[in-house]
Amino acid sequence: MPEGPELHLAARFVNAVCAGRVFSGRPVKSEVNWKNPEVPFEAKTYTISAASRGKEVQMSLNPIEDDKSKKRGAGKAIEALKIVFRFGMSGMFRFTSVSEVPKHAHLMFYTADKPPMVLSFVDVRRFGRWEVGGGWQKDRGPCIILEYDEFRAHVLSNMSDAAFNRPICEVLLNQKFFNGVGNYLRAEVLYRLGIPPFVSARSVLEPLAKAEELGEQNGMEGVKVKTEHPDLLELCNKLATEVVSLGATTYNHTPDSESSHDAFLRWLQCYYNPDMRTLVDHNGRTIWFKGEAGPLAPKGGKSRGTNKKMEAAVQKRKSPQTDQAGPVKKVKEEVKTEDSKGSKSKNTPKRNTRTKTVVSSTTDSAKVGRTRRKAAPAKSTPARTNSTPARAKSTPARAKTTPARAKSTPARAKTTPARAKSTPARAKRTPKAKTPRQPVPKKTTKGRGRQKCRQ
Repeated sequence: MPEGPELHLAARFVNAVCAGRVFSGRPVKSEVNWKNPEVPFEAKTYTISAASRGKEVQMSLNPIEDDKSKKRGAGKAIEALKIVFRFGMSGMFRFTSVSEVPKHAHLMFYTADKPPMVLSFVDVRRFGRWEVGGGWQKDRGPCIILEYDEFRAHVLSNMSDAAFNRPICEVLLNQKFFNGVGNYLRAEVLYRLGIPPFVSARSVLEPLAKAEELGEQNGMEGVKVKTEHPDLLELCNKLATEVVSLGATTYNHTPDSESSHDAFLRWLQCYYNPDMRTLVDHNGRTIWFKGEAGPLAPKGGKSRGTNKKMEAAVQKRKSPQTDQAGPVKKVKEEVKTEDSKGSKSKNTPKRNTRTKTVVSSTTDSAKVGRTRRKAAPAKSTPARTNSTPARAKSTPARAKTTPARAKSTPARAKTTPARAKSTPARAKRTPKAKTPRQPVPKKTTKGRGRQKCRQ
């Protein structure tokens, strides 16, 4: 799922491609996407800008007023329209020509250029949503990237909330306090701090809140005490800004940003690392970690199957030297196999010549030739040729036996007439079987009684 850095990069992308461009016409929504609303914006020409906050992107459609409409003063001025996007599992923005619009583009904005260009909101899995005329979602806390001070104060001032009794790995995904943290950020934060994922969030954050209170009592309000290692809240901000500086992640990379995508895969230390353990939390999300899970781990927790392609990509980016040595070994093995095949091919003609001589010298079946090839050496080939006539003489003797068999066939044929003579005798008996029978009287109770009396 796209996280805070991805949406921040998406807002940057929209501002970069839309700078100095004029858009025209009503935004077009895909017919397939029936869950999201239409965008009723009637301005003839307008510009587009975007801003991000946590896991939300707000796009502004700013109308351009014509000189004629200003002079006439006819009608009401069209106001700017704001659209808030939430990317779901696979949302992103693309800027292409009309012929190259992605297949899963669900909302399109056309420029006034000739030929026109298209800014598209692309969502393959269709979990993304947009809200027309809305603002930032009220249930979400401050952004971990752009509003760090507000974010820190908001978390530490709400330690009495019952949400902090849950495991720290699940609280990090609560957008009410950690707006912008997702699955890979929480795994990296906990791994780099050495915190088990299933310990109470209160046990991790309460020491930070107490340190803030002591600072306020000593007149050091707003002053940050320097430490060797950043705490959990600082690391949320630090790692998110590092990902933004890389420029691309697994969710928004393009062929033009392969180098930054590779840099992001090398940046990952815990997420999708096959050496780490995995466990499904109480919300059904997979957490990567190392060591003990913690006392609040779900009972009978199961590890979930991970994306093998993603794991292979991460391992490939982290160990480029081993990958280069691999093809060299494969080439050497192929050369050895080719040499072995070549050595075999040199010996094959001799074997073929031997088989040809054996076949030409013998007149029997192929089975006799094969047995002789295995038993006798190559020098005994003349003896084989001499033995063939003796076998050839034996064939006529076998042929003489065939007439004797043929003589026996007439004797069998003589028996057939004798059988044929018996057929007329059978025919004489048939008239006796066809003698007419006397009609049987009908069965009645009265008749039976009279017949018995007469008898």
